[in-house]
This record gives sequence, structure tokens and C-alpha cells, in this order.
Amino acid sequence: MPSSVRPEVVLLITKLDFSHPDIRTRPYHRDGRPFTRAERDLLVTFTPEEKAAAKAQIQVEAEWQRELDEMRDAFVDLLMKYFAKLPKGSVVDDAVAIMTYEDYAKFERLAEIVTAEDTLEYRALYEEN
Repeated sequence: MPSSVRPEVVLLITKLDFSHPDIRTRPYHRDGRPFTRAERDLLVTFTPEEKAAAKAQIQVEAEWQRELDEMRDAFVDLLMKYFAKLPKGSVVDDAVAIMTYEDYAKFERLAEIVTAEDTLEYRALYEEN
């Protein structure tokens, strides 16, 4: 049985900027661009299933963002632990040079995640299911 959920509609719903000041007159993407006529025409045809799928996707993305923020905080905390031991003007390489083996392993893992260009792409590639 084919799915009644159209991915392109779910994507449009997830890209809606519900807080845009002009949202009552036309829909806008979260990056500020107004939806095109074709996008608006497709958006108004969403089904309850597509709305539910979009809501679930938004929740997944929000949870991932929370996790990423926690990893960024842990990364900064780890570096600051070592910067506190170094003279003013030190750089990350100086902090890395004095890290314990365990902290260096943590640094390597966190650095790859928090500096990834597209962290959702990174998660899709490396997260275990």
C-alpha cells in the first residue's frame, strides 16, 4: 500500500517560519525567503498525516540540536579545563598538547562533531541505529 505522506509536503511544513511577522499574509521559509507560488499551492494541500509527520520531524531536529548544543558545551568545557592551566595567549594546540589520553580521545570525538559543516549529515552518516 503506497504511503499517503508526501515527503515534499512534509519538508515544506518543516521549513515554515511560524514566527515570521508577515506569516498571516504569506508563508516564509525559516531563512526568511517567502514561499513560491508553487510551494504555497502544495502547502495548502497538506493532510493530517503529513502534518503529524512534519511535527515528528521537527521534534527529531530539535532534539538533535539540543544534543549538539550539549556536545558544544562539553567541547568548550574540555578546552577551558586546559586553558586554565596555560598562559594567556595560548591556542587550542597548546591545550591539546597537555591533555590526558582520555581527554584527547574525547576532544577528537567532540571536535569532529561540533565542527562538522552539516551536523545532521554527520549524524546520518555516523550514528548507530
